[in-house]
Amino acid sequence: MLILFVTATACGAPLLTLPEAESIALRQNPDLGALTQKIAELKHKAVAVAQLPDPNLELGAANLPLNSFSMNQQQMSMLTVGLSQTFPSFGKLGLEGQQTREQVLAAKDTLQGQSAELVLLLRRAWLQTLYVENAIVIVRHQEQLQSESVQAALTLYRSAQGSEADVLRAQLARDNLANKINKLQAEQESFLAQIAQILNLSKPPSIQNQWPVLPSPKTLNTAEADLLGQPLLRSAQAQTRADQMGVQIAKRGYWPNVTVSVGYGQDFHPGSPNWLSVGVNLSLPLFPEDRQDQDVDAARAKALQAQYHYDDQHLALMAQLRTAFAQYTAFKQEWARNNQRLSPMAQKAFSATLTAYVTGRAHLDAVLHAQRDVLDDALAGLQYKRDMALSIAELDFLTTEEGTRS
Repeated sequence: MLILFVTATACGAPLLTLPEAESIALRQNPDLGALTQKIAELKHKAVAVAQLPDPNLELGAANLPLNSFSMNQQQMSMLTVGLSQTFPSFGKLGLEGQQTREQVLAAKDTLQGQSAELVLLLRRAWLQTLYVENAIVIVRHQEQLQSESVQAALTLYRSAQGSEADVLRAQLARDNLANKINKLQAEQESFLAQIAQILNLSKPPSIQNQWPVLPSPKTLNTAEADLLGQPLLRSAQAQTRADQMGVQIAKRGYWPNVTVSVGYGQDFHPGSPNWLSVGVNLSLPLFPEDRQDQDVDAARAKALQAQYHYDDQHLALMAQLRTAFAQYTAFKQEWARNNQRLSPMAQKAFSATLTAYVTGRAHLDAVLHAQRDVLDDALAGLQYKRDMALSIAELDFLTTEEGTRS
């Protein structure tokens, strides 16, 4: 039995890590299970379509006299047995088998691509949950700082150096932070519910509050080259090849199907010989403009449709890749700038402003403004960290390496 949860919180509730969650999602998702069965179906079909049609066995009685139905009353009354085999037009069966094998490859790539999409969906919900959970911690800390502002306003008010309005405004700012915490808690429950849905769990799990280590992004040029191996793009390419083979299969319709038959007749009339018959039957494509030409044109249209779909998907994924890489670069720079300069400066500015307010050298408005700056910069830094991780997850999806296709 797979042990899913290996870490425990202080209260004993198990924690789920992201790698464990990814394993659960890939194992339990019904869509992936359906695709696995589709691959099995196509594998069996690839063998079946390449085989000759079943031969036909014919049993009969010929030239029976209606007055007696006797088999030996006259010559030519006989029991017959015959065997016939139809041979489709040359090369058609091989092409159909090859076409189905390409469809197997397309289905395997689709399975891998949808698996990567499921992991991306899970990572997005996971990172959003971590962001909200850490944002709650930040806002709670700011709530404590705001309580210091309230206490400072009360001290000044009681010493007749401040106004009641300052106290009320400080309390209002503190209570607004409490409302923000409630809103963040609701968002956290929503993201946890998404994770439970992806994992097919009956209730939201307890997840590990640790930012996951995701694969380091590649250079843009390397990522663009790797995009050609993206499973969903490979699937579209394999389907294009399969549909192009459909054109060759349709062209085989210009050639006749051949049926070879052999029969044996047992004559029961005294002195009469037995009989052997051999024959060849050909289908006659006499009106190709109404059937064969239409089939070929339809197959060509389908192949072009598949090619256009591949080209469109390639352009869309390329645009998505470039956008994600640009966002990752920007978020990385903004996160570093916020952590190294903006957030520390906001903390120092708040401390200095609060000290100035206590000593009567600043107004409460300045304290509240500095307090908001601290909160905004702290949340902005957390947002940059989340968005940078989301961009990494998307880049990892877009540059998913080709897996083993057996």
